[in-house]
Amino acid sequence: MSTPPVATESIRPAPPDAGAAGAAGAADAARPAAPEAPAAAVAGGAKRWQVPAEDHARLRAGPVLCRLVDHSVLDFEGPDAVAFLQGQTTVDIGALAAQSWQLGGYCTPKGRLLAVFQAWQVAQGVRLLLPTAIAATVARRLGMYVLRAKVRVRDASADWRAYALLTRAAPSGALAALQGAGVVPHAAAWQTQPFGVDDAARLATLPCGASSTGRWLAVVPTALGDEFERALGLPLAGAELYWWSQIDAAVPAIFPETSELFVPQTVNLEVLGGVNFRKGCYPGQEIVARSQYLGKLRRRLALAHAPELGPGADVYLDGKADPVGRIVMAATAPDEGWDLLFECPADALQEGARLRAGAVTAAPLQPRTLPYAIFDPTA
Repeated sequence: MSTPPVATESIRPAPPDAGAAGAAGAADAARPAAPEAPAAAVAGGAKRWQVPAEDHARLRAGPVLCRLVDHSVLDFEGPDAVAFLQGQTTVDIGALAAQSWQLGGYCTPKGRLLAVFQAWQVAQGVRLLLPTAIAATVARRLGMYVLRAKVRVRDASADWRAYALLTRAAPSGALAALQGAGVVPHAAAWQTQPFGVDDAARLATLPCGASSTGRWLAVVPTALGDEFERALGLPLAGAELYWWSQIDAAVPAIFPETSELFVPQTVNLEVLGGVNFRKGCYPGQEIVARSQYLGKLRRRLALAHAPELGPGADVYLDGKADPVGRIVMAATAPDEGWDLLFECPADALQEGARLRAGAVTAAPLQPRTLPYAIFDPTA
C-alpha cells in the first residue's frame, strides 16, 4: 500500500512514542554522569548558545580547543552492526571506508529527522557521535529494532572525550599543534585519521564556514584526554564555540526541540552528503525519495546574521501574518548579534525579502551566502 504524499513543511513534534518509552531496557543502562554541559537557552523551541566573549576572543587570536562535553558516543558492535544501521539510517553505512567520517540522519517512518549524527567505522562495528540531548532516545529507539540481529547498541560515552579544534587565522598554527600531538589530518572534509597508541582515537576534518580556515573534530579515549590536551597546548574553550562554528559552516543538528520537524532536504542534509538515494530502504525512505524526485523541495536551510532575535522560534516575512519558517540553531556572533541557521520556503530567500526571526518586531535578518552549493545529488 502506498503512503500518502507528505509535504516538506515544518510540523510540530508528534506525541512521545509510548512504545519507545516502554522499551528502555533495550539499550544499555544510563551512562555515568558527564561534566556539566554548556548552557544552551531554549526559547520557544529554538536552540541557542550564548558563546562567551572570551572564547570568541581566543579564536580571533589563534587556534583553540573546545571540549565537547555535550556530545555522546554510541557503539554498534557485532557482526550485524553495519547491516543493521544500513537499514535504519539515511546513508550507505556499508560503503564506509577506514578514512570515512560520515554525516547522516535517522528518521521517523514519516521521513522526519530524529537525529543527525557523525559516523565512522571501527573493527567491531560502527560508532556514532551525536548530541547528548538526543543520544539516549536514539539508542533506545534503535534498540527496539535489533530483534534477532547480532548487534549490541551501547552508550560508550564514558569511554571517550570529544574535542573540536578551530582556527580563524592561517591554519599553520593548528596543524603544528596537531603534528605535536602525533597526528596529521586529512586535507579533505569528512575524512578521518586514526592516531594514538592503538589507533583508537580519531581526528576528522570538518568543512569550514566563511569565518574559519580550519575545523577538526577529535574523539579520544577518556584515559588519554588530559595527555591529548597537554600535547596540543592550545587555549581551551567551551562547546558553545563549536556550535557557533557549525552554524557558520551551515551544518545542521537536531535536538529534542526540533525532533520530528524536518525532512533531511529541508536542512540541506542531502547536499552535505548525509542522504544516499541509491541504497536500500530505511524508515522514512519512501517519503524522503518522493520529496527529492517529485520536485517538492520548496523549503531550505539558510544562513543569516541577526542584530537581534525575538524570544520565539518562528521566522516571519514582512506582509505575512503567519510564520514562514523556523530557527534551527542560533549562537551569539563574534561581533554582537546572532548567527543562525533557519529553514523557510526557498522563494522567501529571494533578494529583497525581509525576514525577521523570533518575533515580527525583531530587526530584519541579514542573509549570508551558504559555504556550499545547493545541487541535486540525484541528477
